Amino acid sequence: PKTIVKTKPKYQFSNQPINVNFKSITKRSDDIAVIIGNANYKKQGKDISNVNPAYADAEGIKQYFMQAKGIKEGNIIYLKDATGSQLLGVFGNKEDYKGQLYNYIKPNKSNVYVYYAGHGVPSGSKGSAYIVPSDANAQTVTFSGYPLSTLYSNLGKLPAKSVTVILEACFSGSSQAGSLFTKSSPITPTAIAPFIPANVKVIAAGSESQMASWEQDSSHSLFTKYFLKAMSGEGDANKDGKVSDAELKEYLSDTMTYYARRYYGRDQKVQIHNGG
Repeated sequence: PKTIVKTKPKYQFSNQPINVNFKSITKRSDDIAVIIGNANYKKQGKDISNVNPAYADAEGIKQYFMQAKGIKEGNIIYLKDATGSQLLGVFGNKEDYKGQLYNYIKPNKSNVYVYYAGHGVPSGSKGSAYIVPSDANAQTVTFSGYPLSTLYSNLGKLPAKSVTVILEACFSGSSQAGSLFTKSSPITPTAIAPFIPANVKVIAAGSESQMASWEQDSSHSLFTKYFLKAMSGEGDANKDGKVSDAELKEYLSDTMTYYARRYYGRDQKVQIHNGG
């Protein structure tokens, strides 16, 4: 009889981040992090392409938060393929900001870090920017997405010492896996950047009109990969033991921006905004 050899298909979503070492610091028991890696949109979403590197990106950021920022694992809210209801549960809605994240915070003691890897999209007549949950519908993102303006507004109301948001997402309506509007009009509104409150800092993979690029083998997103490398010490140009915003911008210009242009002929520049 013939022997049939079953071969396992290669797993589409890597969980393995790049191997970088961070200088460990003493645990900061009051600091809180939220990490969201939305990779598998095909499972629940409606005609939305997957974000293959999102799990590996999220795992790399988790190591960074725990080692370099001293955040305890028990203080990390970690979501893979977050649904719309999960985002509401963590961050609240337009009427009430007191979700799970609020409950974790020690007033005036906790530094808060939020990382999101996944799709972002502009929607509606005004081009409002939305984070795309794993169960969203591409045709009704205005209703099934999570408004970026609500995220920033609610984070700004938290009684935290500081809030840092890191976005591995673009809000152009396109992604490396294809357009989020595959079955609708090719005319896509330009996303409008929402107001950022005074105590919130945002580090984004690109501007509202730029695409967030991936490594050629989809192992990582370019921004997250080189952000992690920068924070491991490679971005510390003056060797003072820390990576300033100016040093981070310079390092990402030499790496992420360069490879996005070299691989794909596209422009991608990190955006760092201090609110207020």
